[in-house]
Amino acid sequence: MTHSHLPTPGLLARLPLDVLYPAAYRAAHGAEITAVFAEAVEHTDRRTALREWSALAAHAVRLRTKLSSRDPAGRIIAGAAPFLLAGGAAVSLVHLLLDLFLSDSWELGSPAVRIAVGTAQTAPWVLALLCAALGRWAPARALVLPAVAARIVGAVVAQADPGAGLDRGTSLLVLWSVIGVLVLIAPPDAVDLTRQDRSRTTAAALAIALPMSGAAALWLNAWPYDDSSYRNVSFAPSYQALFDVATAWPAFVIGLAYLGLLAAPGTDRLRAAGIALAALPWTLLVAPPQYGIGPADVHNLYRTGIVLAVLAAATTLGLLLRTRRHTGRTEPDPASAA
Repeated sequence: MTHSHLPTPGLLARLPLDVLYPAAYRAAHGAEITAVFAEAVEHTDRRTALREWSALAAHAVRLRTKLSSRDPAGRIIAGAAPFLLAGGAAVSLVHLLLDLFLSDSWELGSPAVRIAVGTAQTAPWVLALLCAALGRWAPARALVLPAVAARIVGAVVAQADPGAGLDRGTSLLVLWSVIGVLVLIAPPDAVDLTRQDRSRTTAAALAIALPMSGAAALWLNAWPYDDSSYRNVSFAPSYQALFDVATAWPAFVIGLAYLGLLAAPGTDRLRAAGIALAALPWTLLVAPPQYGIGPADVHNLYRTGIVLAVLAAATTLGLLLRTRRHTGRTEPDPASAA
């Protein structure tokens, strides 16, 4: 590949590209890759050239790891990505509401700092969902990276300075990381962003956020203000059971979307499997107040059981409805047969 016409020939010449592709794909499309890259970076600045190289390099890595839009795994993850984004944005918003209204009940750290950190951690998720709702997946995907990075930075600060009062979200770091990684590795060209798909994703986010905000309000109302220590708070068993069920609510909403798509005629089953995949990370969402003191095994089992039961029920019912509709279309009309 010749880079003499580029503004940064030395840099681009040192960046690997062809070798990143699988050998068979490189042999079949090597010349095309070179031509596309050369045309894309001609007369561009360094930033644009690096962006084009990154896009092609990511495509090569997806082909090599069997996560491209041509591979089943890639199509499954692409089906999961919009619903993972919807759930991440919804739950982030619920957590921000908790930060706003619960902050003066904590005994550690500055409420203003916690609210500022919560806003910085929530805004990228909400903006990413807004971009996806407008059909702009590239910026939506790009915003997920700072969204996850903000969670990681918050966890690091909480570990380094326990007195900052930012440790409430550290137990959820694995959840945010799993959601972020799955969204980032999804092949962009396989993510469905038709008007109907965007409406479905936005509806899922609202269906998750509104009831969970109601559960959060109930939690705040039941807060024992005579004991301001977050780590020592306990609720009545009926309240705690409700909070445990609420943590499985994102999976329930996503499960309904999975059921609807699976039962529809002519549905791509890999895409439906992707929506089912989007429900699984919510087994990691720990119920309050457990996420302030570390997860308890019994609550983990309870929540995981609910999520798996939702998926099993949705799969069974979806396949039954799909089979019934298919049978109804193929059965001959008795009147015409006579």
